[in-house]
Amino acid sequence: MYRAFVHYHFKKGMEEEGLKFLNNELLKHAKDYGCHGIELLYNEREPSEVLGIGLWNSLEEAKSFQSLWDKKEKELVRYCTNVPKREFFKIEASYLEKSKKAA
Repeated sequence: MYRAFVHYHFKKGMEEEGLKFLNNELLKHAKDYGCHGIELLYNEREPSEVLGIGLWNSLEEAKSFQSLWDKKEKELVRYCTNVPKREFFKIEASYLEKSKKAA
């Protein structure tokens, strides 16, 4: 399994539009290409910084989706200060605690 990390830096005042674009385009289509899940995290102290984290079976699947996503990402860049930075990491080990409901 692999995790893809994509660092987005939106222009001031464009954060909402950038997040809306990611929700409407990225989140809705990645699952069609083998993605097991995507999280979008934003920095509350600096909302222009957003981190996208995706889970993939293989690096090949992640990169295959990326080649399709490149066209859409060019549209997204109009909201960004620069081209998003992308990194892929192979998962060596993991632990995920089941969420506990508040009492």
